[in-house]
Amino acid sequence: LERSTFIGGRCSSTAGDGFVIDNFIHAFSMGSRGALGRVAGELGEDLRFVSRDPSATVIDGYRGRMKRFPQRLDMRPQWTRIRTALDIGVGIRGLAGGHRLFRDLMRADDPFIEERDRQALSEFLLEYSDDPQLLRWFGTICFLLLVLPPEEASAGEFIYCFREMFRCADFGYVRGSTGAIPGAYRRGLEKFGGTVRLGCPVEEILSDGGEVRGVLAGGEVRSADIVVSNAGIASTVRLVGERALGSDYAEWARSLTFSYGGAIVRYVLDEQVLDVPFVLYIADVQDQAKHEAFLKEGGLPEDVGIFMPVIDRCDPDLVPPGKQLLIAGTLAPASGGYAKTKELLDMVEVRLFSLFPGIERHVVRRMDVAPCEIGAASGNGERADIVGLAQSPGQVGADKPSPVMPVEGLYLVGTDAGARGVGTEQAAASAEVVARLVRQGYGAPGTIGRRPVQAWRDLL
Repeated sequence: LERSTFIGGRCSSTAGDGFVIDNFIHAFSMGSRGALGRVAGELGEDLRFVSRDPSATVIDGYRGRMKRFPQRLDMRPQWTRIRTALDIGVGIRGLAGGHRLFRDLMRADDPFIEERDRQALSEFLLEYSDDPQLLRWFGTICFLLLVLPPEEASAGEFIYCFREMFRCADFGYVRGSTGAIPGAYRRGLEKFGGTVRLGCPVEEILSDGGEVRGVLAGGEVRSADIVVSNAGIASTVRLVGERALGSDYAEWARSLTFSYGGAIVRYVLDEQVLDVPFVLYIADVQDQAKHEAFLKEGGLPEDVGIFMPVIDRCDPDLVPPGKQLLIAGTLAPASGGYAKTKELLDMVEVRLFSLFPGIERHVVRRMDVAPCEIGAASGNGERADIVGLAQSPGQVGADKPSPVMPVEGLYLVGTDAGARGVGTEQAAASAEVVARLVRQGYGAPGTIGRRPVQAWRDLL
């Protein structure tokens, strides 16, 4: 049952006038080697990803210098790591610590990660170096992967995402647009007898005696022994009700925090101007306190960081011949009521046009996406986070919400439960976990909720 009239939520696209345009903004850190491809394979579907080397052009705006350098796809070779440190501008005194940091990130095993789940990334980085340029680069990568600042991000979660991204060395985009992913999953579901009903929001998850009974949707009761909710933990708690879950669980769920938001501007160009698959601009932020106030309270930042896929350089079939499609995203407060979207995206435009002079002459269409639209795609207009549950200390690893909820037969799937990873890849990994749990009939109320997850992890 899907509340929207389209599938995919934030991972969706729209076709028209020869274009297939992502509704939001995406890249895939593990490409074909991650959970997205594995889930499609389980369903007998084929998702193909595109990666390039260099994977992106990085532009460092520090004090207006606008230094450009290529981001290599594979960070495993030692010389590549040294070259990256030099490109970043790490000082001589910071090179040794930077070398140890890259080495430990690439070699990190699961115990190393788990020991740092409850540590802030900012604290972890300072164990290696206080070089300002090294910290700026890792701060930007942290925002890119987790949509959190290093002060709020879990070191363990970041290490896992960083390790997997560069071990896979397959960062890129999916052929057919992001909408190809839910499209493949829908075909797989229907192949095995499932049905997707669009425009059919669930109004209530029904339970009795600690067991799920089904859902109320469209005024109709639909009985079920198993309900899997991808609505996120906050919405799922609201749908099933505090009485069924218990006041302690409901109160704990309300205490959870979520990632920051974003705003997006999409450009159609009448000519192919850029010849790189992705652009990453590192903002020139001199007043960190002001930037944090912008993210938490609103207003405008002193400079805008930008991540921009160049869609036709990833998949030419999504754009008419000779045209170009740019999708530029920047951080924004995670409030559905953020009132300065246009001014923020105007700042993005000014910065882009300064980075690529002359591009403004080729713009034939601009399409803005506000934070509230990102939230609404997942059924939450008040909260406009990009990822969902914040991957912060106390909310990852053993502290992450269990996919098995305190009502027998009720499961939570998606970025809020049961897995690690980046964005949609984390959601797909959660789906793999939940599928195993459902197959094995695991969901007894005695081992569920927010308790340490080993009880159900042992079954995987």
